Amino acid sequence: MSKHELFNISQVCESLIGEFPELTVSKIRYLESQGLIKPARTESGYRKFSTDDLDQLVWILRQQRDYFVPLKALKERLERTGVDFKSDTGSGDSGLKAGDTQSLLATGISLDVEGLSRASGVSKEKIEELTELGLLKGRRVGSKEIFEGDSLLTIKSAKRLFELGMETRHLRMYLVAAQREAGVIEQLLSGKTKSGDMESRTEAKRELEEVVILGREIHKCLLKLSLDGLETW
Repeated sequence: MSKHELFNISQVCESLIGEFPELTVSKIRYLESQGLIKPARTESGYRKFSTDDLDQLVWILRQQRDYFVPLKALKERLERTGVDFKSDTGSGDSGLKAGDTQSLLATGISLDVEGLSRASGVSKEKIEELTELGLLKGRRVGSKEIFEGDSLLTIKSAKRLFELGMETRHLRMYLVAAQREAGVIEQLLSGKTKSGDMESRTEAKRELEEVVILGREIHKCLLKLSLDGLETW
């Protein structure tokens, strides 16, 4: 394809059907309606796609197919930071670097085990160990297990603990403590969360966030107190 050549929507669909067998003209139109692609229009109203438009469309389709990224998250990334579609589409990667944890959480990107491994620098085998232990929880999408952004934070923290000498089995203490804390909090707020009153549920959500923050501070203080003899603080 010539860099300056323009294509109609049928030609675009035909050129990409080999990599994306389920792609339809309707799907391309839908992506345009959501603001993810913006082809030019002729005076008669026909869509005309440039090679740059095709690069962007391929990137979007690969993000959906390989990483199950929501359209809303893709649109936010396109508007906020932009993407080098040429370099990003070649690998089918999510565009995240190993240290880009906050970007991942902000966009709501979901990753499979291989994506988590690339983003965190932790082996797939170790990630599978953490999953079996219960520290990570994914959701099954087709043949893949998909994890949200919080899983990446857990893995990166676990990676540093491994470097400091902890073993995978040691991390279970954090899971047990979290489950016990969750049980108490659930009892505290279950009445409001199950209420049919929208105002009560909104208040419960706000209180839950506050309880989590306060509990985290208390845990930190008590841990310092318990480790006072080490004089590391």
